[in-house]
Amino acid sequence: MKPYSHRKLTSRASAVALSTLMAPAGAYAQDPANVGTEPVALDAIVVSGEKIRRDLKNTASSVTVKTGKEIRRDETGNASVRDVLDDVPNVIYTDTVGAPVIRGLDAQGPNNGQNVFWGGTVPRATINLDGHYLNYNEMYFGATSVWDVERIEVFRGPQTTSQGANAIAGAIVVNTKDPTFKPEAAYQAEIGNYRERRASLAVSGPLTEDLAARFAVDYAGRDTFIDYDNPRFQRGEADQNFRALNARLKFLWLPTRIPGLEAKLTYSHNDSNRPSQEAASAPFRDLEHWTTTMPSWKQKTDTGILDLSYDFENGVRLVNQAQYSHSAVNRYTGIRGEGDADVRQNNLSNEFRVVLGNEKDRLSGFGGVYYAHTDTDESLLLRGLSAFDDTKRNLGLFGEVNYRLTDRWTLNTGLRYQQDEVQRNGTSVLAPHPLNYAETFSALLPKVSLAYAATPRWTVGALVSRGYNPGGVSLNLTSMQWAYFKKESIWNYELFSRASLLGNRLVLNTNLFYMDLRDAQYNIPVVISPGVAQSYTINAEKAHAYGLELGADYRVLDNVTLKAGAGVLRTRIDEMSSNPGYEHNRFARSPGYTFSIGMSWDVNPKLNVSAQVRHLDGYYSDTANTPAYSVGSHTITDARMSYAFNERVQLYGYVKNVFDVRSPTYLQQNRGIGGIEASMTSPRMIGVGVRGMF
Repeated sequence: MKPYSHRKLTSRASAVALSTLMAPAGAYAQDPANVGTEPVALDAIVVSGEKIRRDLKNTASSVTVKTGKEIRRDETGNASVRDVLDDVPNVIYTDTVGAPVIRGLDAQGPNNGQNVFWGGTVPRATINLDGHYLNYNEMYFGATSVWDVERIEVFRGPQTTSQGANAIAGAIVVNTKDPTFKPEAAYQAEIGNYRERRASLAVSGPLTEDLAARFAVDYAGRDTFIDYDNPRFQRGEADQNFRALNARLKFLWLPTRIPGLEAKLTYSHNDSNRPSQEAASAPFRDLEHWTTTMPSWKQKTDTGILDLSYDFENGVRLVNQAQYSHSAVNRYTGIRGEGDADVRQNNLSNEFRVVLGNEKDRLSGFGGVYYAHTDTDESLLLRGLSAFDDTKRNLGLFGEVNYRLTDRWTLNTGLRYQQDEVQRNGTSVLAPHPLNYAETFSALLPKVSLAYAATPRWTVGALVSRGYNPGGVSLNLTSMQWAYFKKESIWNYELFSRASLLGNRLVLNTNLFYMDLRDAQYNIPVVISPGVAQSYTINAEKAHAYGLELGADYRVLDNVTLKAGAGVLRTRIDEMSSNPGYEHNRFARSPGYTFSIGMSWDVNPKLNVSAQVRHLDGYYSDTANTPAYSVGSHTITDARMSYAFNERVQLYGYVKNVFDVRSPTYLQQNRGIGGIEASMTSPRMIGVGVRGMF
């Protein structure tokens, strides 16, 4: 990996960002008379992930929005949320299985690998699906379907003020479609190489005058692209292939006799299977692995959500969301008793909010309270039985006020008090003493932004917010002692710009950020013997990251749209007294820059052609910045085509990774093979499908 030129890249990035932030509106102006045929304007984007609906142009947080229309048109062949986020600036996945890394912060949290079982989980980001916060295993080993999705909002930077604990890096908010009182239905069927297959159905319509229902189901599966060639490979009950079944049923009640009341009941079922990773041994390009085992994770989750709201029609609205979920997870290694695990979890939560006004009012805002209770029972068979009981209680008191000081100046202030109680008790066969951990963490989390509307179509502003994540425990296998780590916090500073230009045909969104981390949590590897290592979690007193995110949408013609995104990221650990050798290192898995550009062309009313190119800079796989684990840059190209015979029948095809780029995305030592293994970019994937609406 070639180290980036810090000064050169930063100077160029700053120049581009500042020109976007500070250039006068006239610099973008163009006389419509000189344009020719006036292209159609881009649709306005609404953001709701911060507990109140507002236009993207009025949102200070760095956010990328993927609409259902965009996913349907430009993301054929992508079945999960993980798949459609590949082009989001400063958000990367380093394996086909796993959690995102947002601005260099690993969403799975500091505990990873075996320490997730010994010490429990402390995620740094959350995926919110219709109000259900996915648990660790759902986020890491699950597959959130994008079928029948209304929109996906990807927030970068601390979202603790709006989302609560475990959102210090950001949040991914997924909203699926609600029932309609107009009958509608959609279907999809798809096949591809690696035995890729997918079938989807959605049906919606009224049951009575006041009651509507919607049913959606999606199945997606494929074979792993890794060949396990070792004749001693133990498959057993483990299944290295990918499978996901997502089903959802919604009821919407709008009683005409009680104007203003809205009730929505959602039940969802998720059943998935994933390997622990898709990695190859050298030579990596051959996509073969000499390991003797590859554990797999099978999980089922059932979730019920009840949404109630009442609009007093005077600017005041009451909102309550109650949620319950149960998940069952099984880990299979292929060798009975050598790492098989069972995890059972129950989660109950409730959030109540009072909403005042809307973004067009001079004064608007909301206030509320959130409570969640999670019980987890875990057992692991490895050299005997290890078992843990884990309980988490989360309380959040939050509020936000949006005040339009003048026609141009708007002040937004938010505050959250967060309290998180963590209890974990159990025994490990690898530790001489049982674990009895009980700690309560709390934090006061402010958020302030000031926006200035330079013109009706160009807004600039500044944002300051604070994020936090609870502390926890991990197991140091060298000393055979439990190692405790403190909570971590971030002060986040941003400058932002929102511009709608050329008659709303060009939309530019820019965020410059600086994040000051205190007591940042890091998982540190420790070599036990040659080729054998383990890890535990410690705190770094100081660390920082800075960079920018830039998004652009341009309707070139009424039938041609361009979409581009870019991210720049610089990270450094400033002080780590417990391990000074890591000071001045970069964060693991934090590429210096990301870039993507895509085009969608309606050749005629029936034929659409689209393509996307995305580039990822190199990075280190580990916090130690081990040269042997450095990952090089790579560029991936996707192409798609669809032809609609009519509304009911549309044929489509896709080629993902057109040039079959096979590049490592994560490198680590595998003691089983006595060498390095590499998670890989997915090879060329080709598929065709049929879909329609009726």
